[in-house]
Amino acid sequence: MKTSICVLLISVLAVIGCIAQENPKNSVTASQIKNEADLLNFYRQYSTYTNPGEYAYLYKNLPDSLPALCSLIKSQFIHAYAELPKYRELIPKERGDETLKYPTVKSILKGLLSYDSAGLVKTRKPKDRLVLICRHNAILLASILKYRGIPARVRGGYATYIIPDFHTNHAICEVWNENEKRWMLVDPSMDMVDFSKDKFDFGNDAWSKMQKNEIDPSLFGIPGSHSGLASIVAIVCTDLAYILGTEYTIYQYAPILEYAFQNNNQLTSKHIETLNTISELMKSLDAENLSKLQEIYNNTPEIQITKTFELNVKTSEKNTSANNQSIDKPNIEFVDIPAGTFMMGSPASENGRNDDEIQHEVTLSSFKMSKYTVTFEQYDLFCDATGRHKPRGRKRGNLPISQVTWHDAVAFAEWMDCRLPTEAEWEYAARANTTTPFNTGECLTSDQANFNGKKPYANCDKGNYRGKALLVGSFSPNAYGLYDMHGNVLEWCSDWYGEYDLKETSDPTGPDTGGQKVLRSGGWGESASACRSACRDKIYPGNKGSGMSFRLVKSE
Repeated sequence: MKTSICVLLISVLAVIGCIAQENPKNSVTASQIKNEADLLNFYRQYSTYTNPGEYAYLYKNLPDSLPALCSLIKSQFIHAYAELPKYRELIPKERGDETLKYPTVKSILKGLLSYDSAGLVKTRKPKDRLVLICRHNAILLASILKYRGIPARVRGGYATYIIPDFHTNHAICEVWNENEKRWMLVDPSMDMVDFSKDKFDFGNDAWSKMQKNEIDPSLFGIPGSHSGLASIVAIVCTDLAYILGTEYTIYQYAPILEYAFQNNNQLTSKHIETLNTISELMKSLDAENLSKLQEIYNNTPEIQITKTFELNVKTSEKNTSANNQSIDKPNIEFVDIPAGTFMMGSPASENGRNDDEIQHEVTLSSFKMSKYTVTFEQYDLFCDATGRHKPRGRKRGNLPISQVTWHDAVAFAEWMDCRLPTEAEWEYAARANTTTPFNTGECLTSDQANFNGKKPYANCDKGNYRGKALLVGSFSPNAYGLYDMHGNVLEWCSDWYGEYDLKETSDPTGPDTGGQKVLRSGGWGESASACRSACRDKIYPGNKGSGMSFRLVKSE
């Protein structure tokens, strides 16, 4: 099946212009499009972001088929969030998300040549790749196709095939199939060619469905970070800019998004009317509608991509060094956790258990664990000392820090001469010599922890749902003297997520590599079952959210 698709696409590309030809000059704007021929010529043009400039020569001997092109493009990059952790030992520490360093195809090609003068080659070594995201895969594919005279456009929306049961922010390409007179969906980041529209919601699709109450907007965006109405509004504006020929970076946004942030995800009636009009026109991107969309964009400053998110400041080792004695560091209270052996995971009889909780015996050396999760007050000192951007939060003080990535948590831990707990250490400390689902016994109540009390465990009584994080230490500690080991906020562990290695029974550290990091504890919005001592959660280490925090560990 895969071979037949490849052959078919080779023939399609041959028909629609696989042999390189002169790219049309930027003589057609969206507002000047009068017919389909103009429209297709518009999408044959380079934009500011897709123009390869003097590096167009690198396109001369590339593969003919779309699957081969996608595979080649993917091998030039390491995804800044989904893949970088797997290559961390090969990439210098100072290299993280390089989105702003390589915003255009021209800068991308120049950057690739600086590491490997062979250019766009499938054999590019990981250390010679650029640390970028899906948008860069999309603009590079669009650029190569435009060079060949093939209409292509970048699109923004939500993929259903990246994270199960979630609609993830994503950028793909639409490629014109001249034989069948239609646009094909192509995702160079995932090696997907001509896939079903059912697997991808454009921004306007998501907006329309949200207006009709057909979707849960909290499932659209980036899990644990930005999702909901604000995410959908951002994607509508971004996708509109894409189809009008300007593929802005992901760190730029429209003022309407700022309004939504400042007004508790509320928009004015005028905003909603404008987005409704845009979404309706984007259902059919013919010449007439594209011209209307350009006019709306030109006359509506609220939806123009004119703002830029403030990024975290990258700090040097000198600034973050634990040896810099001039920095006032927070006082962290630690509890001694004795060495011991316990049964990690849950028995088959435990209500609500998941398949990844296989029970097995583990022996741990003694260690010290922070009595509480790290607080805003403590993390803010770290930001002041190192020049990092402080996570958002109206109320700070002794609330548990949130909206921090796994990388942020590791950086703070290293600054404090500490580390994150391993998954085994966390569960051992949470249990505190108990074997029941919770260290409180067979039940967990709203008087014992902060979780969604309306979703009690098994046959336990219902309780309160507070809908927010509480100050650290709001409830009684467990037998080891640790607070909030159930609920309140999720806590990062050091481990990659994966199946337990049942042979690694002494001080296990989890898999050597992986795609997602482990989170434990459950959170204020979780059911009681998700707060069990054995329950495991996982997410990409670059994600952050209002319920994601951490605590520290010191080895004895």
